[in-house]
Amino acid sequence: MLQFTATLFAGFIAIAAIFGLINWCQKASTGDKAAVMGLYLLWGMPGVLMFIAGLALAVNGRGEGAPVLGIGLGLSLPLLRPFRQLVARYTPMDPDSPIDYSGLAIVLALLGFLIPTVFVDSEPATSTASGTEDLINGVLQQLVAYLMIAYVAVGYRNYRTGAEATARLGIQKPTNVQIIAGLAGTGAAFVAAYLGSALTSWLQPDSAAGIDSVVQSMVAGVSSGIVALILALATGIGEEVLFRGAIQPRFGIVITALLFTFLHAQYGFTWILLGLFLMGCVFGYIAKRYGTMSAVIAHTLYNLAIVILQVWIL
Repeated sequence: MLQFTATLFAGFIAIAAIFGLINWCQKASTGDKAAVMGLYLLWGMPGVLMFIAGLALAVNGRGEGAPVLGIGLGLSLPLLRPFRQLVARYTPMDPDSPIDYSGLAIVLALLGFLIPTVFVDSEPATSTASGTEDLINGVLQQLVAYLMIAYVAVGYRNYRTGAEATARLGIQKPTNVQIIAGLAGTGAAFVAAYLGSALTSWLQPDSAAGIDSVVQSMVAGVSSGIVALILALATGIGEEVLFRGAIQPRFGIVITALLFTFLHAQYGFTWILLGLFLMGCVFGYIAKRYGTMSAVIAHTLYNLAIVILQVWIL
């Protein structure tokens, strides 16, 4: 109970911080020079300091230097307008929008930390199996957190109403076309996953057993079909609304797929990451072409099929 309360409190603090940042960015968007300067200080000061610290650590052969350097670059680069213009050539972002360049700073800082970390800790993570109750609590907490972050990130209660934020995220009753696209996306996701798994078994056979252990620990708490459905729905809805609904319309398919990939760092630096990246691109493509709900359907069905295969068939 104490851990749940602490997690809930930390989540609300994070949501409040994002809400405040969006409000701050809105003021900067109106031409408020103090707000603009504040954003440059918010990202620039820690960015430059972490860049210098990371460079010093890397030069001295310290493993933690690369992630610190990556965070510093991620926070600092979006403050340079030529860099923002370069990113804007290949993504839908507005290089002059404080909301967009602040979001880019957060996304690139996360990637700057996650990518070197996966390189350093290259083996699949050692996971402890969760019981049914812990599994359900964990995925439901993640679902609520992702949905809240997604809504706040698109301006809920700042410059969009609830209905407007829901429409911006692409949440709606699925159409027949979206259902068909979701089914097709599920098949494409399996192809991507199979490619990553096959390459890992072929080129990194020593890591294959560790990946199997990670997957087994993730589904160990699945004791019934209802639990499997909850797991599939919670992860499919939460991740797609956040990644493809909130983030992708600003930063494009590739950057969003990279973030999606490296947030699944439990698989280590293996070819599984290629499969995840391709899967993220599949979900991103059908979301862009047919709407967020098509990606939700594809991701949910893929997760459900994987759980069924791992628990009851394989």
